[in-house]
Amino acid sequence: MKLFWIIIYYFIGYKLPNRYSAIGKLCSKFRALIVKKILKDKCGNNLEIESCVLVGKFNDISIGNDVQINENSRLRNVSIGDNVMIAPEVYILHSGHLFDSLEVPMRFQGEKYYKKTIIEEDVWIGARSIIYPGRIIGKGSIVAAGSVVVKDIAPYSIVGGNPAILIKNRKENVRNTRDN
Repeated sequence: MKLFWIIIYYFIGYKLPNRYSAIGKLCSKFRALIVKKILKDKCGNNLEIESCVLVGKFNDISIGNDVQINENSRLRNVSIGDNVMIAPEVYILHSGHLFDSLEVPMRFQGEKYYKKTIIEEDVWIGARSIIYPGRIIGKGSIVAAGSVVVKDIAPYSIVGGNPAILIKNRKENVRNTRDN
């Protein structure tokens, strides 16, 4: 049954319009319904998933509640927490090529798999960011558009650049509303 829903996702849901078209919100809900049927208890509620989001075979992904994944993103071997926003064209890498031998072309040496990438809750990943495999993006963090994340990101950090570096900590700017 899982294979049936994967076929429906890639042959029908994958290319349907995104939420900015006249029927886009309905298409996003349709894709979310299919993903929920595939992932079952590894998928939370209130998922928004836009067109052309590649999720491989769905066997190495979990998604929390209230998650938005925008168009042309690539997700593999990742655990996504609650209240996460993933902008368009975000790549979460999951493997690489072996290259130890100089006698065998790298193309034929096989793949190297990495540990799961963890995106904790309340994270915003900006457009066209690349997340290296096995990274942890801490709770409440923001990854600026176009960033390349090669190291774990501490909670409540704002990072950007290639490689991504700390821009500032969100907790430093939080005001206590009771004091005002």
